[in-house]
Amino acid sequence: MGTLAGAVVGVSSALIAERIRWRRDQARDESQTRRVVYSDFLMALSRGHSDMRTVVLQPDCSTGDRLYGDLHQALDGSGIWRLRQTLSLTTSAEIIRLAVGACNELTRMRDVLIEDPDVRGDAYFRVRADLWRENAHLREAMRKDLGMGGPPDPDVGQYRYPATS
Repeated sequence: MGTLAGAVVGVSSALIAERIRWRRDQARDESQTRRVVYSDFLMALSRGHSDMRTVVLQPDCSTGDRLYGDLHQALDGSGIWRLRQTLSLTTSAEIIRLAVGACNELTRMRDVLIEDPDVRGDAYFRVRADLWRENAHLREAMRKDLGMGGPPDPDVGQYRYPATS
């Protein structure tokens, strides 16, 4: 009887240890997946912004319908909408809310550039500052979700509006 009880305890202990190891591995895999999705999403935000700037900084900058189409293509070509959907499958409602806010600011930037394609103008500086602020809050939430320590993101709360004269 003692041998049987010892076997049951031994097998149970092994099964419990394996279950704990499996949970730890699963949590690590989920965290790695979120890290990749977060990184891809942030890069798409950056790419969308950069590509729109490139459109309006061209020496032969398009106008009218062509500018409208080029700016839409720059934003859509960044992959931001696909990655926003991917976020909805991998992260919390809070990060999704912040990601939607950043996407809204990027879309607002596109609309501002359609109206006034001047990256040196006040309207662009203001929408860029709003985008950077939303992006910084999103990055900070992502860092916390991934359990990253260290000082907070230095851009959080920095509005970077141009100096007024």
